[in-house]
Order: sequence, then structure tokens, then C-alpha cells
Amino acid sequence: MSQQIVNRSSGPIDPMVRSRPLPKHSLLIGFGVVAIALLAFVSSSAPVFYGHMIVMTLIYAALATSWNIIGGFAGQLSLGHAAFFGLGAYTSSILFVDFGISPWIGLLIALLGGATLGLLIGIPTFRLRGPYFALATLALGIILLNVAVHFRELTGGHVGISLPPTEGWGTMTFLNRWQYVVIAGGYLLVCLLISGIILSNRFGYQLAAVREDEEAARALGVNATRVKLLAGTLSGGLAAGIGTIYAQYILFLTPDSVLGTAVSIEIIVLAIVGGSGKLYGPLLGAVLLIPAGQLVLREFGGALPGLHTLVYGVIVIIVILLFPRGIWGMLTDTAALINRRRKHS
Repeated sequence: MSQQIVNRSSGPIDPMVRSRPLPKHSLLIGFGVVAIALLAFVSSSAPVFYGHMIVMTLIYAALATSWNIIGGFAGQLSLGHAAFFGLGAYTSSILFVDFGISPWIGLLIALLGGATLGLLIGIPTFRLRGPYFALATLALGIILLNVAVHFRELTGGHVGISLPPTEGWGTMTFLNRWQYVVIAGGYLLVCLLISGIILSNRFGYQLAAVREDEEAARALGVNATRVKLLAGTLSGGLAAGIGTIYAQYILFLTPDSVLGTAVSIEIIVLAIVGGSGKLYGPLLGAVLLIPAGQLVLREFGGALPGLHTLVYGVIVIIVILLFPRGIWGMLTDTAALINRRRKHS
């Protein structure tokens, strides 16, 4: 029985990640630094639209990667992950606008706030069986959305909150986009490193066991509540952190733009299309979908509002029907099949 669970818990983990011990994450760091440098160079000379596309892709890739820790690795569906994203965005923005606190300090406070919120929402729900966590996160997103709408003195309500365009590294505000590429890309790299470390050690196997069969995992001695709480805390904190970077990039927040249900759905879509539970799945989903959505918005946004959402829906249906494990899962399955054929030939 125990051997069966070990096999089931290790099976869903990406073999490309499992084969790399912790010291070899230096390869990810090296590749990530080179990729960020190239993207920064491209964005510095590219037209404004394409520079914006690069920054938004990196931001949403980091956001989807943060969701993947709780939604993919642990199998706990978060339907309101925009709550953490919006919390981070509003926290740092209010501290900056009202109190003059640097966004870098606001980023740290947002990380702590998102992690705390993830822990608090998980304490009562992870002790229960069933879809209680999903419902709780959905309710949390709706609650925070309404708080942002009605507390106008603090958040500006539907009018929104504008951030001062004070250029400089100290204020995390720039005229060119290559600096945002460096910041958002660096944060994405941190999210990927944390996710890779999780998958490379015992914690990752415990999460996979809980995801596949929580009852059996508990029977083997896995503290399912503890590992889910830790995953929820990490996921919430990382999502809040990228919210700060988004706020300093856009310089204008409304409740719907960071706390809306559509944001939560988009996060989930990116992870599922790319490959939920895979290290690079959410990144791949963002690389494919965010540019597509931005292009549709540019070409048809005024004449056909909401068309990019329809495009997302069509892509999700096609991927679910053809590649149930996501595009990254399809790529790894194909690579494994080719390797097997080479060995037998």
C-alpha cells in the first residue's frame, strides 16, 4: 500500500524537475538571468506596445506560478487568487501615496500580508474535507472587492487610485520599460526557484501525495493540514508581491483591475493551459496567452470588447480536449515517448 502511494505521489511530478537535485538550480538561475537580460535589451528598443506585452507576460507568469504552488502542487483550487494580488497592489500603493513609504518596503509588507492572509484562510478550511478552500477563496475575493469599492476614502472606490509618476529606482517607477522587465523578470525567477526547490525536496512529494490521495497520504504519516497551510502561505505571499510590481508599473488601480473575478479566472487559465502542477507550465501558459490577449485587445478591443476573453475560452477548451495535462505535460510526454523509442531501436 505504501509503495503504491509513493509511486502515485512521485509520478505526477515533472521528470525534468525531479532529475535535478537542489545544487543544479544554478542552471535555472543562469538561464533566467540571460533571458531577463535579453528581454530587457529588446524592450528598451522595441515599440511601446511590445515592451508592454513583455512586462505583462512576466507579471502574469509570476502570478500564475504563485497560484501553481497551492492549485497545482497541492491540488487545492483557489478561485479567488486575485484577493492576494489585489491586497499586495493596494497595500503598497496606499502606503506610498498616503504615507510616502517606498514601494520596496511596501513590497515586503505586501509579501507578509499575503502570506498571513493565505495562512488565515487556510487554518479553518484545510481542516475540512471537500471544496471549502475553493469556496472560501472565492468569497474572500468578493469581500475584498467590495471593501475596495466602498472604502472610497482609502482606495478611491470605482474612481480608482493613481500613483505619482516619480521616476527612480527608489520609487520603482520608470519611463522606459526595461527596468520593469528586470524587476518583474527577477521576481518571476524567484517564484520559479521557490517552486523548483519545493518540487526537489520532501515537501514537494508530500504535496503530490496529498493532491493524489489525501486519505492515503495521512495514513502514511503526512501532516496534510500542515503542508497545505505552508503551500497556501507561500502562494498567497508571492501573489501579493507581484501585485506591488503591477501597481508600480500601471500606476493606476481600480477594484476590478486587481480584485475582479476575471483576474482570478485568468490566473487559473494560464496555469491549466500551460500545465498545472508543472514547474514551467504557468510560464508557458503566460507566454502563449498573454501576448495573444494583448494583440486581440489592440486590434479589436474597442469594436469588440470582451473578445480576448472569448479567445481564452476557446484555447482552454481545445487544450483540455487535446492535452488534459496541459501543453507542458504534452511536451514532456512526447519527449519521454521519443526517448523510449530510441532505447528500443
